[in-house]
Amino acid sequence: MVLGNGFFNYYVVGKKEAAVVECGTMAGAAIFARQWEELADKPRIKYLVAPHSHFDHVCGIPLLKQLFPEARVVASATADKIMSREKIVKAMFANDREVSRAYVRAGFLKEEPKPQVETLDVELVVDEGDALEIEPGVRLEILEAPGHTPCSIALYYEKEGMMFTSDAAGYPVDEDLISPVFFQDYDLYVETLQRLMTYPTQAVGVAHGVIPEGQKVEEFYRRTLEATEQAFAFIADRLNQGASDDELAQELYHRFIRGGMAYYSRDTMLSSEMLLIRSVRRKLQGTDGKGGS
Repeated sequence: MVLGNGFFNYYVVGKKEAAVVECGTMAGAAIFARQWEELADKPRIKYLVAPHSHFDHVCGIPLLKQLFPEARVVASATADKIMSREKIVKAMFANDREVSRAYVRAGFLKEEPKPQVETLDVELVVDEGDALEIEPGVRLEILEAPGHTPCSIALYYEKEGMMFTSDAAGYPVDEDLISPVFFQDYDLYVETLQRLMTYPTQAVGVAHGVIPEGQKVEEFYRRTLEATEQAFAFIADRLNQGASDDELAQELYHRFIRGGMAYYSRDTMLSSEMLLIRSVRRKLQGTDGKGGS
């Protein structure tokens, strides 16, 4: 089952007992909560999975924990360290408030949700090779998925051929545009994409945007790899031409920030484009971002 508004996707995996894969923003979680209340037949939620620690994937946790107080928050060890730091969490919720305000202005919400937390507690740390046993026949295999962030994981539901990639495979904004997000390290990002492509997959559980299914899966992976290579080449070319980082970040913003990302603050998105630029520069200089954020 998929809930959310399409700008952010929440996946409910299981029938009698279930995991919610993706925790989203406070605004997204408020929309999820509204949709959840309208469901007639609801599973018991055992797990809330945060596939990585960016604010738009964890700031919904407080509201989701209100809905599902017995559910355990699941994330990687690296994400756990990040989410336990009060200063970082404070900055996350500052960014999150901008999304809530934009959703109110757009009419998606009547009022802003108000978080009341200083840290985000991970209750189950997972790593490569672990698995979440949701209910009989429903098992999510944990895969390390670095490149977007060092804390990124993907989850594979072999029985249904479902790969939950979060942002590890890019953001399919629409049928014509995939936004590459190799914020940590370009090579790791490509390696993760190539690895994910080897799993038999009927649907890709992306966090944002259009969900590739059936014959669209192979096309999605091909297109996201091409988009990644093209973005790298574009950034490298502009750097070689002498473009400043600020100038190039503006160009990338206008090229990629559409759809749900347009509801994020401009400063947040420009900072994200800066991460792409730094990732390309590191590769050009022969360094890597394996310890990056």
